[in-house]
Amino acid sequence: MAMDNGSAADERGGLSTATKTTLLYLVVGFGLLLTGWWVQPRFQARSIKAELQSVLFPKLEDVAQAGSLEIVSYNEELAELSPFKVVKTGGVWVLPAHDNYPADAQEHLAAAATELIDMKPLDVMSESPADHETFGVIEPDPQKIEAGMTGVGKLLEIRDEAGTALARLVVGKEDRQPAGAAGGTRLLRFVRISGQDPVYRVEIDTSKLTTRFGDWIEKDLLKLSPWDVRNVTLDDYALAAVQAEGRMMVEQQRQSRVQLAYNDQDAEWSLTSLEVFNPEDSTAEPEMVTLGDDQELDTAKLNDLRNALGDLKIIDVARKPAGLTADLEAEASFLDDDEAVRSMQQRGFLPLSSGEILSTDGETVVGMKDGVEYVLRFGAGTSVVQTGEDAGEVGERSEVPGRYLLVMARFNESLLEKPVLEPVPGEEPAETTEPETTEPETTEPETTDGSSFSRSGPFRLVAQADDDAAVAGEAAEQGSAEEPSGGDESADAEDGPPSPAPSAAEALQAADEAEAKAQAAREERRRVERENRRRQEEYDEQVESGKKRVRELNGRFAAWYYIVSDEEYAKIHLSQADVVREAGAAETDPAAAGGLGLPNTPGFALPPAGQ
Repeated sequence: MAMDNGSAADERGGLSTATKTTLLYLVVGFGLLLTGWWVQPRFQARSIKAELQSVLFPKLEDVAQAGSLEIVSYNEELAELSPFKVVKTGGVWVLPAHDNYPADAQEHLAAAATELIDMKPLDVMSESPADHETFGVIEPDPQKIEAGMTGVGKLLEIRDEAGTALARLVVGKEDRQPAGAAGGTRLLRFVRISGQDPVYRVEIDTSKLTTRFGDWIEKDLLKLSPWDVRNVTLDDYALAAVQAEGRMMVEQQRQSRVQLAYNDQDAEWSLTSLEVFNPEDSTAEPEMVTLGDDQELDTAKLNDLRNALGDLKIIDVARKPAGLTADLEAEASFLDDDEAVRSMQQRGFLPLSSGEILSTDGETVVGMKDGVEYVLRFGAGTSVVQTGEDAGEVGERSEVPGRYLLVMARFNESLLEKPVLEPVPGEEPAETTEPETTEPETTEPETTDGSSFSRSGPFRLVAQADDDAAVAGEAAEQGSAEEPSGGDESADAEDGPPSPAPSAAEALQAADEAEAKAQAAREERRRVERENRRRQEEYDEQVESGKKRVRELNGRFAAWYYIVSDEEYAKIHLSQADVVREAGAAETDPAAAGGLGLPNTPGFALPPAGQ
């Protein structure tokens, strides 16, 4: 009977008890899923709100913690990463990618680190990895980047000296707050912490996150003031490989040597000497040439030279081989090192057995008021490949032509103004001739009258002169006292009655006057002695200061080949044809200035030194 009732229910289309139970379970399960979905977003929202209240990098509290800074950029057009790193080594910041060249990193590092210290997010834009490309915060990881990928950001990483990461931030696209919003036109960017998904909007100045080589080095290479230039020598020569007596030799082919003086008071250049050499006979004496009535100095180019020296920019560096002294002399063992000599020759410099170094395209010597003399030697041409910021714009690649440059400093005492010493009363100056000085010297300073001046000589003579003057003064006093009682009686008789003897008061007054004159003479000698000593000591201080400065400069120059662009090279490498022009001629473009030299190609091979 029961079976008949169930069958009847099925036939009428009704639901069985089992079916109803199954449907009930399905409804309850769907309700639980819906409840879980509703609760989950509320938990995530609370987590984001808490994140907004904290700084992004709590470990980074002080700039002094930083031991390295790395910036990695991605060039989408070239599909390549451009890492840039500055590291503190032995307390000195260096650039590892440029042979550990010293970096002037304090300002930029402080600016970059300050951007991350206490950085707080303004908004949470997303926490989905799928949005990283949209906001441009994909990490520039060489293991994950593929050609054609977009949305790759710039990685900024700061570590301490132990190598522990203090901050790793991926900087993405730029965003500006809508007009009228709080903050106005603040520069905002999307960022995310490396290894985390949330994308934040923060305020950050990315102009300090530069990867330009020139922004991280000492911009003033020579550290000189253009107004302190006293003279310039333009030694225009070239080195050429010639065959003589069955073997290849290097010959120095000198064209001209121009010596110029600069007067900073009148801001005028003058020609000191102009030597022109015979290119067909290197042993012939040079011809001394003067400017004709229709010739004049091209002061515009000379001023450009002076100003370029005060702001000499380099585009790259390379480390020199060991064995060269600070004043660019080759040690004896250096010439036995084939690899070191080859390094010099490939860059256009030839070390000689005498210790001197010649360059393929001449040199410029610049003398300063403080006695420092810079020697700039110009080597072979080269080129520097620049990408990204160094090339001008992200995505660009450029090859900048340049020139190798060796720089050294030396002290030339003849550049200093000699102290003007007053002649000491009662002292005969020695008659000597002041020697002519054309090369750096460290001899005793000379007086204006040509006599040698040292502390032991003149001051001992002055003391002796004091004694002699005192004796002479006493003799004068005694003569004045005895004079009335002496004399020729016959002459007195002829001339009339004898003069009355001076009174005791008159004799005392005469003695006092003689003593006063002697005292005044002694005081004058002491004054002259003190003034001469002061001037001499000031001069000695200038000498010591100049020598100290030379040591400091060579400490910077000694280890490096510098590379300057052809634009800079054209300003600081001038020849006779560049600086002498027709009188009244129009000003020429200094960038067009050139010089005689060997082919402008890197790796110009010179025969081994000594051949």
